[in-house]
Amino acid sequence: MNSQNQEPFDLSADNALFRFNGVPVVVRSNFWPIPILLFSFLTWVVGRRRPQLSWFQRVGVALLAMPVTLVADVGHALAHTVSARIAGAPMDEVLLYAGMPRTLYRNNAVPPKTHIQRSLGGPIFSLLCSLLSLLWWRRTARGSTSHELAEASLAAHSFILLGSLTPLPIVDGGVILKWKLVEAGRSPEQADQIVQKTTIGLSVAVVGLGALVGLFGKRKLVGSLLAAGGAAGIAVGGGWLK
Repeated sequence: MNSQNQEPFDLSADNALFRFNGVPVVVRSNFWPIPILLFSFLTWVVGRRRPQLSWFQRVGVALLAMPVTLVADVGHALAHTVSARIAGAPMDEVLLYAGMPRTLYRNNAVPPKTHIQRSLGGPIFSLLCSLLSLLWWRRTARGSTSHELAEASLAAHSFILLGSLTPLPIVDGGVILKWKLVEAGRSPEQADQIVQKTTIGLSVAVVGLGALVGLFGKRKLVGSLLAAGGAAGIAVGGGWLK
């Protein structure tokens, strides 16, 4: 799941941490707290799932799970460099910062079909990795560290796949929906309005589902996450969060 920048921007390729498929990957300083927060979250999850482990063992499993989960997020963005090159409109930069990874393009004066093709790399990557993670999960023994890592991989790739296909303006699903509407004869402005309304409608439904799950299903954590995700979608659809 990644945010796609459709506006002019200043490339900072000279500050790239590395290049992937010829595309500079730039990391801002506000990205680095993310791995720390992820490590803390994973340590907590391991402790909840395997309380018999010592703190040292929990930290070890969390350290192993970190690259597995980070690959799901960063790999999704890097996969767009492949689809963009195949589409004939290469990406200019991948930006990692405190939010979702951004895929940045200078050349946005391309046909709707090209916009759509550039957006397919991430979801295809997440789908393939979800399937491979499922195979890994099925072939490992329950309770083993390998099984836990497979489960983390499956959860991360599946979450990003589903998130990337939602009709939010800033993710792949919203981009694909917008340019499909343009292909069907709508103007880009009309398509943006339809995507915005779809985002708000879906997000309100997710908030409602979160409330139901939390109150009646007695799964407060799941309900809270759904409600928070729905609220974020409303903010994106309303233009308050970009």
